Amino acid sequence: MSVRMSETIIAFILFALVVPLAALPWVHLQYRRYGQLRGWSAVVAAAGVLYGCGLVAFTLFPLPAVTPDFCLDRHLLDTWQLRPFASLDDVLREGRAALSQVLLNVVLFVPLGFLLRYRFGRGLPAATAVGLLTSLCVELVQGTAILGLYPCPYRLADVDDLVTNTLGCVLGWLLARWAGRLLPPAVPEPSADLAPPGLLRRGLAFAGDLLTIGLTQSAVQVVLALTGGRPRELTTTDWFGVALGAAVLVAYTLLVPLLRADRATPGQVVFHLAVVGRGGGPASRGATVVRFAAWWLPVLLLAATGRTGLVLVLAALLGLLARLRADRRGLPALVSRTRTVTRAAYERGVAADR
Repeated sequence: MSVRMSETIIAFILFALVVPLAALPWVHLQYRRYGQLRGWSAVVAAAGVLYGCGLVAFTLFPLPAVTPDFCLDRHLLDTWQLRPFASLDDVLREGRAALSQVLLNVVLFVPLGFLLRYRFGRGLPAATAVGLLTSLCVELVQGTAILGLYPCPYRLADVDDLVTNTLGCVLGWLLARWAGRLLPPAVPEPSADLAPPGLLRRGLAFAGDLLTIGLTQSAVQVVLALTGGRPRELTTTDWFGVALGAAVLVAYTLLVPLLRADRATPGQVVFHLAVVGRGGGPASRGATVVRFAAWWLPVLLLAATGRTGLVLVLAALLGLLARLRADRRGLPALVSRTRTVTRAAYERGVAADR
């Protein structure tokens, strides 16, 4: 595997998968469990997601360049340190530099222990076990060269890190036991979530759709590139990228809503939204097609012609026009005679009709 291909795969995993795939389910769960995503509780939950992504980045970075002699000077003893407390010898021999590394390993896992106590209410035994298992996963990924993605490990897997990381998790748990009493509640009070969704929430759902479309398109291209042969050659052509993007967009914004009773796109599903018709019941399939033609078809045409920046301008313009209306309905909703409501309001309306 070439250097460029290896680095592309790693970058894809980190930035195009880890962050979005961690954030989107988190957003969905927040709305499903609590009916809201705001205030201090949202900040705490977002901090947990960002910490997890940061931990993954710390585990993998910096990415080395794979040269012909990349593995020549790397041996088992250079990549796996299995002697307990060998880091103490390093501290005595190297002084401040080695001590700083040990302290960094402790500090790195303090947020994990803090969140386990403050956000999730876990006890000390459970937090210790989670810290140990998380640290073990980090060391295994490093010691196996990112599960074999690189020809040989480029980071040291150190048994002492299991001790220092777990210690940091325990210290974080103890810190949360004291500081948690001074902070606002980390878990919000459940909300009925029946009020009409605001423009910001609907706009973020649109962003979620764009993100999901982009992720799927990138994933398909990476898989085909790894397959080799004719599929890999297809990924290098300009028309294939356009055709793939169009197919994914149509699938997610037309076919998926047509198959779902609530007519929601993936982004709307994430933000717990639904689309209803004039009477408050599920929108018809015809209205769903009209809605697609009024909004997503122009988006598709702009993206296919390379004018993706105009998509955001158009979205902002339609949002501004909806802001001027008392009912906050946008042009696609007016043309299709539909409304965007929360999932909770949709379910209540369906239950009432029964």
